[in-house]
Amino acid sequence: MNILCVEQFSQMGGGQRSLLDLLPAFLAGGWQVVLGAPDQGPLTEAAARLGCTVADLRCGTYSQEQKPPIEMARYALESLRLNRVIKKIVERHQIDMIYVNGPRFLPPAAWVARRKSLPLLFHCHNRLFQRAAITLTGEALQLSRSQIIACCEYSVKPLRRYVTQSHIQIIYNGVRQPVGGLPRIRKNLRRIGVIGRIEKEKGQLEFLSAARMIAAEVSDCTFALVGAPMFGSTAYYDRVVAAATGLPVEFTGWQEDISSVLSELDLLVVPSMALDSLPRVIFEAFAARVPVVAFPSGGIPEIVKDGVTGFLTPEATVQALADRILWLLKQPAAAIEHVTSRAQEAWEQDHTLELYQHRVCHMLAKHSKLLSNERQQAVALEFSKRGER
Repeated sequence: MNILCVEQFSQMGGGQRSLLDLLPAFLAGGWQVVLGAPDQGPLTEAAARLGCTVADLRCGTYSQEQKPPIEMARYALESLRLNRVIKKIVERHQIDMIYVNGPRFLPPAAWVARRKSLPLLFHCHNRLFQRAAITLTGEALQLSRSQIIACCEYSVKPLRRYVTQSHIQIIYNGVRQPVGGLPRIRKNLRRIGVIGRIEKEKGQLEFLSAARMIAAEVSDCTFALVGAPMFGSTAYYDRVVAAATGLPVEFTGWQEDISSVLSELDLLVVPSMALDSLPRVIFEAFAARVPVVAFPSGGIPEIVKDGVTGFLTPEATVQALADRILWLLKQPAAAIEHVTSRAQEAWEQDHTLELYQHRVCHMLAKHSKLLSNERQQAVALEFSKRGER
């Protein structure tokens, strides 16, 4: 099977890492992979090293959240051009299936899939909030008779009314086993950090406000912000840097080796807002047996069970986060270890990279066979009509 993977960014965020984790499994299954993405970046370079063909889907930049009318109009015009570009890629590489890893390129990909009678699978990593974006994405899913893989129930909820329920499957992210053997025993939780893109949805400002409260009570705590701004302006990052003034905070920049980063943390904080569906770093912390404290936002409560596999704040506020972390700092090491052990067991049973690859590949293979039959019937019908004429 020749599969076209369509991705809206060439930089490496969570959704792009998930796609990069899947590419070796696609190739190992004997599939020929073409990655269509804008420009050159870490994702396209890594895909090329794996042996994938890379095709340029040059695209303008758009706001991450609410898109103003002028951007929506520009997107409509750009979609017409992308229709032609994706169609040429499909024809040149004899594509049998289209896998779309984000909503921005879904409408033109869906148009091509419908025109070419190709199966299309949409991987939903983030929840859409803007009404126009939900409508446009939902209509594209209907047009292409798409199947959906959702990273959590929260992410796909606005799209459920557009798609037959049997065409939606929740597949939580899976991550590889940490490198470096057994984790160290954490007697005191003193190195506290956030990992991820430095953007509003990730909650770094809320974390720093909580850190200031914590530092006032526990003087030997240190804090880490691991990540960098991506996909947009640096305005939020500048505010974060200013908010860190006077705090024992280390800005590490973007780190590729998450295992090493986690091995140096005593506590991972995930203060994500509603826009951020289910950060994959939670699964990485589970695998590394690093305790997690998180806001009960988005799809996080689907995975982090309070007091069982991690710790949730009662509400998504700075005060609640500071109080929860201060409470954790007073807990005995054995109690924390019990929770991290159960989190690691949850990862081993349901969130390994191998399980994730198997589930996604199985759905792709099943969907390709189902729609291949429909495609064959459509071709047979067309020949029949021609014979009658």
